[in-house]
Amino acid sequence: MNDSRTRLDKINTRIRNNPVLSLLIAVSTLVIGLSTFTNATRNLMDLLNGAEQRPAINGLWQAQVSYDWPNANYQESFKFAGSDTQLYGSATFTGSLNGILEGEIRGDSLRFITKTPESLGSGPIQEAIHRYQGKMVGDEITFVMQTEGGYSAHVPIEFTAKRSANPAPAKSEPTQN
Repeated sequence: MNDSRTRLDKINTRIRNNPVLSLLIAVSTLVIGLSTFTNATRNLMDLLNGAEQRPAINGLWQAQVSYDWPNANYQESFKFAGSDTQLYGSATFTGSLNGILEGEIRGDSLRFITKTPESLGSGPIQEAIHRYQGKMVGDEITFVMQTEGGYSAHVPIEFTAKRSANPAPAKSEPTQN
């Protein structure tokens, strides 16, 4: 009884004689094939539909901002980074550097917040949240910034930031009108 069958022949015979194993292999092959095809189709559809690309927003931007209290004109800086829909970096508020939080960019619109401490006399420090919404057109971003919290109510501030080739100043001083 000389068995000249190879190991591969033995495995093949077992698979053919076991319908459950054959079905499992066939279903697995089908699932792998469909998932590969589905991703390829999705990528092709994105290409054909002209899926939105992230605008070239990364880098330094500067804006002259007039806040809603007397003599409050500042040169503010925004340094953006990120990829896809993520947006992070830093933004100045009255010249103080703050990290960008909850940053997001969709198409030509962006939004993020910054937080700053606010004090009044010897009272406790309160946190002010600055919510920025912007729309990018070319080398300009039109912003609306709303501050909430802190010690006083504020109206929305509108300003335009422009792309800058110069490094951001460490700290801005108020400018006179």
